[in-house]
Amino acid sequence: MLFRQLPQPSSSRSISLAHPRENQSNGSNLESGTSSGPSSGEPSTDASSGPLESSNQLVSAEPSKSQSGVPSYPHPPFHTHQFFVTLEKTFPTPTARSLMRATRALLVDRAGRVRREGLAVKDLDNQAYLFRAALSELRAEVTVRTRNESAAIRTATTALRRDVDRVDVKMKEDLATLKHEIQMELDSRKNESRTDMKKQDIVIEELMNKAIIELGDLRTEMESIKWDNMRKSVVALSAFIVVILVAMEFRPKAKPIPVPRPIPNGKQPEAEGLERMDWVT
Repeated sequence: MLFRQLPQPSSSRSISLAHPRENQSNGSNLESGTSSGPSSGEPSTDASSGPLESSNQLVSAEPSKSQSGVPSYPHPPFHTHQFFVTLEKTFPTPTARSLMRATRALLVDRAGRVRREGLAVKDLDNQAYLFRAALSELRAEVTVRTRNESAAIRTATTALRRDVDRVDVKMKEDLATLKHEIQMELDSRKNESRTDMKKQDIVIEELMNKAIIELGDLRTEMESIKWDNMRKSVVALSAFIVVILVAMEFRPKAKPIPVPRPIPNGKQPEAEGLERMDWVT
């Protein structure tokens, strides 16, 4: 969040970083035009007038010193007459004059270009000062914006921390309430389970008591049935014995069977099966 795109510098203070010589371009163009105008004209037919015209167009090569102590040349330090005399020794007079004028025009054009495009020490100091001022202004603006953003971030962080604390407290309260409700529900469920178990125990005890009572009744009935059966069996046995005795009393007596006498010197008949044995006399 802190690393955002830096804004453009404020437009309330516009700092021009253009070339300081551009404002003087029109003036230097006019000057170069006026200076090159006579040189580009038609050459004079009078050969004797060349040295006079060249001597009239002589430019002082003495430099003028500026306030900073650096010598400045308002016009190019070019001795036209000496250059013309030197050329006249080798070339004809019209050719030498044309070469001198062409050289002077070229030198003026180059000097004007240097004046337009070059920078002096003062211009460089001005540009450095303007750059430092713009840099200081940009640094101050970035510092202020960073402080504002930091303050906004701290405020938002504080608000978020408060919201988090509020949510934390609310969650703790909700958890405590939910825990209490769950505990109450568990206690009520335990009580219901205990009540149900007690009811089941009571029902089981009732069933056991009823079963015990029914078992006692059944045992009593079984005992009574057992005694009735025993009494009936005793009566039946007594009646059967009495009948047997009466039948034995009223049965006729049988005749006695005569006992056989032993035969002397005689052999008894052999017995059959296991009853066979020899008599010893």
